[in-house]
Amino acid sequence: MPGAAGIDDALTGFLDHYAAGRFFDAHEVLEGAWRRSDDPGMRLLQGLIQWAVALEHHRRGNAHGARALLDRAVANLAAGPPGSMGLDLSACRAAAPGMHRALAAWEEGAERPRMDAPPIVRAPAGAARP
Repeated sequence: MPGAAGIDDALTGFLDHYAAGRFFDAHEVLEGAWRRSDDPGMRLLQGLIQWAVALEHHRRGNAHGARALLDRAVANLAAGPPGSMGLDLSACRAAAPGMHRALAAWEEGAERPRMDAPPIVRAPAGAARP
C-alpha cells in the first residue's frame, strides 16, 4: 500500500486534472494509488475515480455509462465523513441528485444535458482527515 504521501500526491494530481476538465487523466492518476491499496478505507478513492469516469462517459456520449458510474460514485463518496482525506466534496454531494435526474432522462431519450463538473477541492484546515 502506498504511504500517505503517495496518496496525497495522487490526490493532488487528480485535483489538477479534474479542475482542468481532464477526467480520464484524473481517474488514471488516482487509480494507481487505489489499486495498490488493500485498505478498506479506499472507498473514497474509488468514488472519486468513478465520479471522474462518469463525467468522461458523459463527454463521450455514453448516457448509460455516465449514470451507472455516477450512481456507484455517490455510494462510495457517501462512505466518508465531510473532510475525508482532506477533501471538500460538498459541491459533488449537492450536485449529484440533479446530475442523476439529467442523466436518467438522457438515457431515456431526452437531449444530452449540459454537465458541469462540480468543484472538488481541499477541505479547510482542521477538517476531518481519517
